[in-house]
Amino acid sequence: MIVRAFPGIWQTALVGGLATGMGAPAWGQIVVDTPDFDKTLHLVETRMEESGKDMVGVVLPMDLDFLAEANHTVANEVHEWRLTVRAEGALATCLHFDDFHLPAGATLRCMTPKGAFAEQWSSAIVDATENNAHYRWANDEVPGEEVELVLTMPLGTVEFPRLHVEGLGFFVRGTHFDAPFDAVRGGAEACQVDVNCLEGDSWQCERDGVVRLRITQSGGIFYCSGSMINNTAKDCRQLMLTSLHCADEVDDDEWAYFKVQFNYEFSECGGTSSINSRTRTGVIPLTDSNDMTNGQINGSDFLLVEVEDPISIDWAPFFAGWDASGNPGYGGVSIHHPSGDRKKISTYTNTLSTSSAYAPGAHWRVNWVSTETNHGVTEGGSSGSPIFSENHQIVGTLSGGSSFCSSPYAPDFYGKMSRHWSINSQPDILKLSWFLDPMETGQLAQHGSYKHVDENGIEHCDVVGSCEATRVEESFLQALSVQPNPTTGRVQVSLPQGTSLERVEVYDAMGRLVQTVQNPDFTTRLDLDLQGTGLRYVTVRCANGWSATRKVVVD
Repeated sequence: MIVRAFPGIWQTALVGGLATGMGAPAWGQIVVDTPDFDKTLHLVETRMEESGKDMVGVVLPMDLDFLAEANHTVANEVHEWRLTVRAEGALATCLHFDDFHLPAGATLRCMTPKGAFAEQWSSAIVDATENNAHYRWANDEVPGEEVELVLTMPLGTVEFPRLHVEGLGFFVRGTHFDAPFDAVRGGAEACQVDVNCLEGDSWQCERDGVVRLRITQSGGIFYCSGSMINNTAKDCRQLMLTSLHCADEVDDDEWAYFKVQFNYEFSECGGTSSINSRTRTGVIPLTDSNDMTNGQINGSDFLLVEVEDPISIDWAPFFAGWDASGNPGYGGVSIHHPSGDRKKISTYTNTLSTSSAYAPGAHWRVNWVSTETNHGVTEGGSSGSPIFSENHQIVGTLSGGSSFCSSPYAPDFYGKMSRHWSINSQPDILKLSWFLDPMETGQLAQHGSYKHVDENGIEHCDVVGSCEATRVEESFLQALSVQPNPTTGRVQVSLPQGTSLERVEVYDAMGRLVQTVQNPDFTTRLDLDLQGTGLRYVTVRCANGWSATRKVVVD
């Protein structure tokens, strides 16, 4: 049977490129009429230029009943249905099911047909835990132009499966598979730094919170980044923060196809293998900055969603901390998925400055620095990623910028958490503060935490004992004091004995560096009234990489 992909928003211009002349395939095989690859790639690249979004493919509408077309056999008390779907020219494919339901005991697996590659690629097993009330689901992308679906179900199962496909994802760029499935890869630029290089040693907790996003909207498939995020109830609610421009065209039904991928990173610096199957399908939109006009960002640009299905504790999901006070980061990192590739890390060592690149005062401006491994930057697909301050808290989310490997010192712009928090046109019950401070504590900062389960089986995301980096940070921060505060001028900066201080820096209220003390003792005195009265930020930097900032008022 040949299933024709009906022209839609993206296919209208490509009808002349539909595949023709194919012979009738055998029962258990579907051949999809596909658009011309080069025309589709040109269309995708044009849309990327227009929107600034990392587009990787198009969705071809289908009308396919899996059970009616699959080859059905019964052996060893088990039903088995097999169906191969072929989309000629695709670098990878995925299927969108608009009627998806598996009975208890049934399993579905998506794989490459034997012989397509030197090895057979296979997804994780899908079972009834993927069922949901809206009956929609999408599989992870499968390498190559063919995908084989295998459904098994014990004989005598009373309930019957339902698997109807409404669309096929046709990937023309941005595919990322381990060898031997990576014949045509669209990886990140060469200067990017793997998150498991030494630059990420102090950021392993935050690394576990960053996720890759695959978003379906307006007939296309796009990549972005995001982060799981904690709240003051510390109840492990599956909140995920990204940027609104990543998903501003998602229809109500398309949130069900929103893919959130965890732990997608090379296992070592410069590695070649990664875990590819830890995904959750479907999110619930909660709130956003409500600041997209005609495809343009006019505010701080955030989106908060809730991951629909339970996230396995075996994936070690980290719910990142945040700082909505408006204090700039004085050094830190962004962790992201450039071009949808494995997780990378980019480093900054100077104070974030305020930018009006998209809206007055709504963004942080950052410039990345070269590190021991390379000079990390951002790319398409990095959008929505968090930027962390030296206190390991999110202070913004990526809207855009101009850093590339060819121009690594060009700036990028992150929507401020302080603007996300409450300064937008949403009513109070849709402010970000409503969701991240459900306990109404009024606090403007929160540390991150891993999920853990107590002896009563109750999940918690409280901070104590959760993250090794957080425990070290907590002791460091608790021992740091800048006194007196407020002050008439002089303060004493104190840390525990044995701390190897590199320098102390003083910034004014505008984030400008006004004083530096190199190689101070663990107790050092500063005179803060040299530039008059007002707000000062005192940043302590240690030789082991730790840094912290205290706000001081000079009367």
